[in-house]
Amino acid sequence: MRHLLAVAALAGLLLAACGGDDGPGTVGLYDRAPVPAVPNRTQPIDPVLTTIVADGPYWAELVGYGTSNEPFLTFRLSQAMFAATCIEQLGADGCPNDYGIINDPNGLLDVPLTDLTSVTVVAQSQQNYAVTAAELFALSSGTPPAVGAPSGYQFVEFPFLLTARGGKVVHANQIWVP
Repeated sequence: MRHLLAVAALAGLLLAACGGDDGPGTVGLYDRAPVPAVPNRTQPIDPVLTTIVADGPYWAELVGYGTSNEPFLTFRLSQAMFAATCIEQLGADGCPNDYGIINDPNGLLDVPLTDLTSVTVVAQSQQNYAVTAAELFALSSGTPPAVGAPSGYQFVEFPFLLTARGGKVVHANQIWVP
Protein backbone atom coordinates (compact mmCIF):
# COMPACT_ATOMS: atom_id res chain seq x y z
CA MET A 1 0.00 0.00 0.00
CA ARG A 2 2.84 2.41 0.81
CA HIS A 3 4.30 1.68 -2.62
CA LEU A 4 1.02 2.65 -4.30
CA LEU A 5 0.82 5.85 -2.27
CA ALA A 6 4.40 6.70 -3.20
CA VAL A 7 3.68 6.04 -6.88
CA ALA A 8 0.54 8.19 -6.71
CA ALA A 9 2.45 11.01 -5.01
CA LEU A 10 5.21 10.79 -7.61
CA ALA A 11 2.64 10.89 -10.42
CA GLY A 12 1.15 14.03 -8.89
CA LEU A 13 4.57 15.67 -8.68
CA LEU A 14 5.33 14.73 -12.28
CA LEU A 15 2.03 16.22 -13.43
CA ALA A 16 2.77 19.43 -11.56
CA ALA A 17 6.25 19.55 -13.12
CA CYS A 18 4.99 18.96 -16.68
CA GLY A 19 4.53 22.70 -17.06
CA GLY A 20 4.25 24.37 -20.39
CA ASP A 21 5.36 27.92 -21.12
CA ASP A 22 3.22 29.34 -18.32
CA GLY A 23 6.06 29.20 -15.81
CA PRO A 24 7.59 26.70 -13.42
CA GLY A 25 5.22 24.19 -11.89
CA THR A 26 2.25 25.04 -14.10
CA VAL A 27 0.46 22.72 -16.44
CA GLY A 28 -0.89 23.92 -19.76
CA LEU A 29 -3.91 22.65 -21.65
CA TYR A 30 -2.98 19.38 -23.40
CA ASP A 31 0.48 19.15 -21.85
CA ARG A 32 1.60 15.52 -21.68
CA ALA A 33 0.71 13.92 -18.36
CA PRO A 34 1.89 10.76 -16.61
CA VAL A 35 -0.16 7.59 -16.66
CA PRO A 36 -2.29 7.60 -13.49
CA ALA A 37 -1.25 5.14 -10.78
CA VAL A 38 -3.77 2.35 -10.34
CA PRO A 39 -4.59 1.05 -6.83
CA ASN A 40 -5.24 -2.60 -5.91
CA ARG A 41 -8.93 -1.74 -5.75
CA THR A 42 -11.14 1.32 -5.79
CA GLN A 43 -13.60 2.25 -3.05
CA PRO A 44 -16.76 0.13 -2.70
CA ILE A 45 -19.95 1.83 -3.82
CA ASP A 46 -22.92 2.67 -1.62
CA PRO A 47 -26.02 1.57 -3.58
CA VAL A 48 -27.89 4.74 -2.58
CA LEU A 49 -24.90 6.93 -3.44
CA THR A 50 -25.61 10.64 -3.56
CA THR A 51 -22.32 11.86 -2.10
CA ILE A 52 -18.81 10.49 -1.70
CA VAL A 53 -18.68 8.32 1.40
CA ALA A 54 -14.92 7.84 1.86
CA ASP A 55 -11.73 9.47 0.65
CA GLY A 56 -9.81 7.52 -1.95
CA PRO A 57 -10.00 6.31 -5.54
CA TYR A 58 -13.26 5.54 -7.37
CA TRP A 59 -13.80 3.81 -10.73
CA ALA A 60 -16.10 5.88 -12.91
CA GLU A 61 -17.59 6.21 -16.36
CA LEU A 62 -18.42 9.72 -17.56
CA VAL A 63 -22.10 9.47 -18.52
CA GLY A 64 -23.34 13.05 -18.72
CA TYR A 65 -23.09 16.69 -17.87
CA GLY A 66 -25.35 19.53 -16.81
CA THR A 67 -25.61 23.09 -15.58
CA SER A 68 -28.35 23.33 -12.90
CA ASN A 69 -26.74 25.84 -10.49
CA GLU A 70 -23.23 25.37 -11.79
CA PRO A 71 -21.65 23.16 -14.48
CA PHE A 72 -21.13 19.54 -13.43
CA LEU A 73 -20.12 16.18 -14.86
CA THR A 74 -22.10 13.02 -14.07
CA PHE A 75 -20.16 9.83 -13.41
CA ARG A 76 -21.44 6.28 -12.88
CA LEU A 77 -19.35 4.81 -10.06
CA SER A 78 -18.56 1.10 -9.73
CA GLN A 79 -15.82 -0.76 -7.91
CA ALA A 80 -12.75 -1.97 -9.79
CA MET A 81 -10.03 -4.40 -8.79
CA PHE A 82 -6.63 -4.84 -10.36
CA ALA A 83 -3.89 -7.46 -10.75
CA ALA A 84 -3.58 -10.05 -7.94
CA THR A 85 -6.36 -8.45 -5.88
CA CYS A 86 -8.72 -8.86 -8.82
CA ILE A 87 -7.82 -12.50 -9.34
CA GLU A 88 -8.17 -13.23 -5.60
CA GLN A 89 -11.61 -11.62 -5.46
CA LEU A 90 -13.09 -12.32 -8.91
CA GLY A 91 -11.05 -15.23 -10.27
CA ALA A 92 -8.93 -15.20 -13.43
CA ASP A 93 -11.99 -15.27 -15.70
CA GLY A 94 -13.34 -12.13 -13.98
CA CYS A 95 -10.14 -10.18 -14.64
CA PRO A 96 -9.51 -10.00 -18.39
CA ASN A 97 -6.71 -7.55 -19.16
CA ASP A 98 -5.64 -7.59 -15.47
CA TYR A 99 -8.70 -5.79 -14.06
CA GLY A 100 -12.33 -6.46 -13.24
CA ILE A 101 -15.37 -4.33 -12.52
CA ILE A 102 -18.08 -4.99 -9.95
CA ASN A 103 -21.05 -3.29 -11.60
CA ASP A 104 -23.58 -3.94 -8.85
CA PRO A 105 -23.98 -1.87 -6.82
CA ASN A 106 -23.25 1.29 -8.75
CA GLY A 107 -24.36 4.89 -8.41
CA LEU A 108 -24.50 8.20 -10.22
CA LEU A 109 -22.56 11.15 -8.88
CA ASP A 110 -22.61 14.77 -10.09
CA VAL A 111 -19.20 16.44 -9.74
CA PRO A 112 -19.10 20.25 -9.89
CA LEU A 113 -16.35 21.51 -12.21
CA THR A 114 -15.18 23.84 -9.44
CA ASP A 115 -14.24 20.85 -7.26
CA LEU A 116 -11.84 19.37 -9.82
CA THR A 117 -8.28 20.57 -9.24
CA SER A 118 -6.68 18.27 -11.83
CA VAL A 119 -8.03 16.44 -14.85
CA THR A 120 -6.32 14.22 -17.40
CA VAL A 121 -7.62 12.51 -20.51
CA VAL A 122 -6.08 9.71 -22.54
CA ALA A 123 -5.94 9.39 -26.30
CA GLN A 124 -6.46 6.18 -28.25
CA SER A 125 -2.64 6.22 -28.61
CA GLN A 126 -2.43 5.72 -24.80
CA GLN A 127 -0.86 9.18 -24.29
CA ASN A 128 -2.25 11.11 -21.32
CA TYR A 129 -2.89 14.86 -21.44
CA ALA A 130 -3.70 17.46 -18.81
CA VAL A 131 -6.92 19.38 -19.44
CA THR A 132 -9.14 21.66 -17.41
CA ALA A 133 -12.47 20.63 -15.95
CA ALA A 134 -14.09 23.04 -18.42
CA GLU A 135 -12.35 21.29 -21.33
CA LEU A 136 -13.54 17.88 -20.11
CA PHE A 137 -17.07 19.32 -19.85
CA ALA A 138 -16.80 20.57 -23.45
CA LEU A 139 -15.40 17.26 -24.70
CA SER A 140 -18.15 15.31 -22.92
CA SER A 141 -20.77 17.42 -24.68
CA GLY A 142 -19.31 16.61 -28.10
CA THR A 143 -17.41 19.86 -28.61
CA PRO A 144 -14.18 19.42 -30.59
CA PRO A 145 -10.94 19.72 -28.59
CA ALA A 146 -9.65 23.23 -27.88
CA VAL A 147 -6.98 24.87 -29.99
CA GLY A 148 -3.65 23.46 -28.89
CA ALA A 149 -4.86 19.86 -28.64
CA PRO A 150 -2.50 17.35 -30.23
CA SER A 151 -3.08 16.83 -33.93
CA GLY A 152 -5.78 14.22 -34.43
CA TYR A 153 -6.80 14.05 -30.76
CA GLN A 154 -10.39 12.92 -30.25
CA PHE A 155 -12.10 12.33 -26.93
CA VAL A 156 -12.55 8.59 -26.27
CA GLU A 157 -14.94 7.27 -23.65
CA PHE A 158 -12.39 5.45 -21.50
CA PRO A 159 -13.15 5.15 -17.75
CA PHE A 160 -11.80 7.45 -15.07
CA LEU A 161 -10.13 7.07 -11.72
CA LEU A 162 -11.66 9.75 -9.53
CA THR A 163 -9.93 10.79 -6.32
CA ALA A 164 -12.07 11.98 -3.41
CA ARG A 165 -10.82 14.09 -0.53
CA GLY A 166 -12.94 15.68 2.16
CA GLY A 167 -16.18 14.51 0.54
CA LYS A 168 -15.38 16.03 -2.85
CA VAL A 169 -13.96 14.63 -6.07
CA VAL A 170 -10.78 16.60 -6.67
CA HIS A 171 -9.05 14.60 -9.43
CA ALA A 172 -10.45 12.96 -12.56
CA ASN A 173 -7.84 10.91 -14.41
CA GLN A 174 -8.91 9.00 -17.48
CA ILE A 175 -7.52 5.47 -17.81
CA TRP A 176 -6.70 3.73 -21.10
CA VAL A 177 -8.13 0.22 -21.12
CA PRO A 178 -7.98 -2.41 -23.88
